[in-house]
Amino acid sequence: MNKHLKLHRISRKVLSYALFLCLLPVAAYPVNTKNNVSSPDEILQKGTAITGTVHDSGGTPLIGVSVTEKGTTNGTLTDLDGKFSLTLSRDNAVLVISYVGFTPEEIVVGNNKQFSVILKENMTGLDEVIVVGYGSQKKATLTGSVSQVGGDDLVKVAAANLTNTLAGKTAGVIANVRSGEPGEDNASILIRGKGTTGNTSPLIIVDGIADRGFARLNPEDIESISVLKDASAAIYGARAANGVILVTTKRGKEGKIKVNYSGSVSFSQPTRIPEMLNSYQYATYVNEYDRRHGLTETYSSDALQKLQDGSDPMNYANTDWWGSVAKDWTNRTQHSIAISGGSDKVSFYTSAQYMWQDAIYKNSAQDYGQYQFTTNLDAKISSKIRFSMDIRGRKESRQRGVYDTDYLFGYFLTTNPMAAPYYPNGLPRVGYDGVTRNAAVMVTDAPGTNKYTYNILNIKPTLHIDLDIITKGLYAEGYAALDYSFNNGKTINHPYDLFEYDPATDKYNNMRSATGAISLNSWADNSDRTTINARIGYKNTFGDHKIDAFAAYEQFKYNYNNVSAYRTNYLSTAIMEIFAGSDNPEDMSNGGYAGVDARQNFFGRVNYGYKDKYLAEVTMRYDGSMNFAPGKRWGFFPAFSAGWIISEESFFEPIKSTVNFLKLKGSWGMMGNDNVGAFQFLSRYKFIASDDAVEHKAGGVMFGDNVYKGLFEALTKNPDITWETAKTTNVGFSAQFLNGKFNLDFDYFSSRRSDILRTRNASIPSYAGLVLPAENIGKVNNHGIELVAGYKGSSGDFTWDVTGNFTYAENKVKYVDEAASTPAWQKWTGHPIDGLVLYDAIGIYQTQEEIDNTPHIKDAKPGDLIYRDTNDDGEITWDDAIRLNESATPKIIYGFTLNGSWKGLDLNIFFQGQAKAKILVQPTMNMMTDFYEGRWIESNTAEQNAQAKWPRAFIKQTYGDDFNGKSSTWWLRDAAFLRLKSVELGYSIPKNIIRKIGLENVRIYVNGNNLFTIDKIKIFDPEISVNATNYQANGITAYPLQRTITTGLNVTF
Repeated sequence: MNKHLKLHRISRKVLSYALFLCLLPVAAYPVNTKNNVSSPDEILQKGTAITGTVHDSGGTPLIGVSVTEKGTTNGTLTDLDGKFSLTLSRDNAVLVISYVGFTPEEIVVGNNKQFSVILKENMTGLDEVIVVGYGSQKKATLTGSVSQVGGDDLVKVAAANLTNTLAGKTAGVIANVRSGEPGEDNASILIRGKGTTGNTSPLIIVDGIADRGFARLNPEDIESISVLKDASAAIYGARAANGVILVTTKRGKEGKIKVNYSGSVSFSQPTRIPEMLNSYQYATYVNEYDRRHGLTETYSSDALQKLQDGSDPMNYANTDWWGSVAKDWTNRTQHSIAISGGSDKVSFYTSAQYMWQDAIYKNSAQDYGQYQFTTNLDAKISSKIRFSMDIRGRKESRQRGVYDTDYLFGYFLTTNPMAAPYYPNGLPRVGYDGVTRNAAVMVTDAPGTNKYTYNILNIKPTLHIDLDIITKGLYAEGYAALDYSFNNGKTINHPYDLFEYDPATDKYNNMRSATGAISLNSWADNSDRTTINARIGYKNTFGDHKIDAFAAYEQFKYNYNNVSAYRTNYLSTAIMEIFAGSDNPEDMSNGGYAGVDARQNFFGRVNYGYKDKYLAEVTMRYDGSMNFAPGKRWGFFPAFSAGWIISEESFFEPIKSTVNFLKLKGSWGMMGNDNVGAFQFLSRYKFIASDDAVEHKAGGVMFGDNVYKGLFEALTKNPDITWETAKTTNVGFSAQFLNGKFNLDFDYFSSRRSDILRTRNASIPSYAGLVLPAENIGKVNNHGIELVAGYKGSSGDFTWDVTGNFTYAENKVKYVDEAASTPAWQKWTGHPIDGLVLYDAIGIYQTQEEIDNTPHIKDAKPGDLIYRDTNDDGEITWDDAIRLNESATPKIIYGFTLNGSWKGLDLNIFFQGQAKAKILVQPTMNMMTDFYEGRWIESNTAEQNAQAKWPRAFIKQTYGDDFNGKSSTWWLRDAAFLRLKSVELGYSIPKNIIRKIGLENVRIYVNGNNLFTIDKIKIFDPEISVNATNYQANGITAYPLQRTITTGLNVTF
């Protein structure tokens, strides 16, 4: 309780700081476009006051509409009734009336003093501004393949982690959430699938700065997320081969000061809970295994009877380990406040957020909390000079027990159900297969705690100077980004109480002495990144010609260092600091390491448009990376794209009423990937042993009678290592129909990756004793299609829209080094990057005659799996395994969203899915009931066994036999699914009610996330399973994904 009170006190300080920063002046909120209205004969003079109202086409007053006097900063906003008043500052005034989502109007004032304006909703979206690398472009004139998701759409997913909001939201992004653990729930993200056998992570850019993570940003602060998927990413050169994600946060706008509060409370439970065998089922399965292998049955008929009737819980328990370890529901709370506004001189956006999230374990200390603030300030120092300052800080606090998640799930979901967490008298029991292996205690802080904190600070000052004095449209801009992280943690282990019952004495013996000594591992690491960017640009229009160009220089440097120390045999837990531990050399150790990285870049881009109909873009980048040897550090990365808005041609006029917009586009670009291990151009050496090597019987270098720390060459250098290169082609079209109500976008893409770092060890015999360096020899091709479609409609007060996207991406390895002896059906070449190699199981033996007439594993019996003899040599060996063309990485990703609003009600429904994916799920003991039901049983009828889904019992405790436990196609499952990702229903309280208390907007909502999933796996969540690397966990070592119900409140005043 004290911990949470402390957290809340800190959060109040953060929010108060944000409020203090934002007490600044206010002005109007303009958006520019055109729509001329005829002028009356007489002209009002400056100083005249005018009034008016603004409505939508349904007659509803529009609040916050910008009404400005064209060519001036004189303006105002409509009030709660859609009314405005303005005093003119010049003669011959023209009003510009604009509102987000509506077509702007320009009205000549003439001699009118009162106005009634109706704004029409903008259905086309062609004027939408898309964020691209180092700038922005209108959607209509964009020639690259760039997808953009608005911040409002991301908020409605109601996810604690921003990476969890992208799946299915935009074409080309494959985002799988592999864990629901608080603070550890990052999605794995691929752009257009896998294109390399090396690192596949996209480059993340936040507000123009690379390598700033976005997972923990406050969704309320996000303006948009753009995804660069083709040659549009080439502006980032050597780091763009895997695509680029651009995250843009909100900034202040001219207008009155607005305060926005967002708060929510969420309740979560696993999307699926695995159903494990009970004790009787477990014992029955083990006895079947024993009979198959000619062993004495482990469980007698008397034991089976006790397991069935529960008459001896002390010795024959029946434990639901999930129920013993996990709670039914956990909770999360989030509060954020944002203040924004400004004048024509200064605008600002600042916010603060607090979030706390509990873990699913019972009696656990594990949780996650974060605090963060953001301040984006823009100042117009003069008519030619603008200055911006962005500051973001975040503190992430994680605490948990001493056991990691994979270990916990890999254990308690496989624990024998005859074990029990507590004796009937409530004392905690020793583990079934080891003193400390009691899962109900392992998830608590009784064995110890692991607490670690990340502190992040990002600073970015920017200066922009218009150089119209030299020539109109010329400008210079530069920024320096300073990113710091200060992280630290402590893992404390200490003895704890576990009891073992002694039936001879009828006593419970405390085994505390067997649970270990008091120990501490303390660590800290610090890093700093410095990015300096300077560019000069030119943007101008000459009649029908538009040019937007810039040239830039950028440099980046990263420094990292870590230090750690360990001590044990503390006298008590009162002072858990390194100095208080044992001074015995055998009870202490320390370590540390450091890293450095640096890059230099020269790059530029030219955009050209003729009549906004013929479009072209050229990008060039020259990058240098210290990851490569001198002479190999620099690479040149060009890109070209073009577009033709064919709907603007005269010959298109006959069908323009139906197809009102059609753009053809194409691009080609070359990008690099330098995300490889550093210093591979140098020979690597490792230390052999420490100074006290003699006492610890370790190796080393001997001088006289003493052994000293020595060195050995761990890796041979490759001075020729260089960039991994991707050559990407994209062609497609964008179209709109029915006056913008229906839109359709299509892209075909192809990427040819070469110079992928691989070693030749596969073709070098192991007895050669060589450890070869990586070489640029790998090749991979990747291709696919993307489709995006949407429709908008309205009827009276009801408006609605539906959008959908579809992505298909498939890769194929063109070359890797493979051993000459590798069978053709196992070769990596010609198959997907992560295709599985498995025995091909084609059935279950039903009779001895079938076994005798087919190649089989020695001593196979009816009920065992049948394996294909792929090489026809009459034996079943590893040479018969085959490589598959499907893996856990889906080839198809899709999503669709439905939005509707009626008066104050709004509804958002979002579905997400994937297809063409397979996962390997092999049973272990304890096992899920799905593997128990429908198995081959000797006592079954022939008809029943002919329909069996699974082979006969083949596992006992944690090991199996050599017949059915092989990794084979029999255990493959289709990982396709369709998920109801989120549903949100909101209600905005009528303005005539809330305006009485000075509020501008009040919205309450309820949101459901991960509500249900349609799939063929059934037994656990299909998205999480691929994270299971521990064979003992039935494919579910990861913390389960969560189904979440959220209630929230948004208030603006």
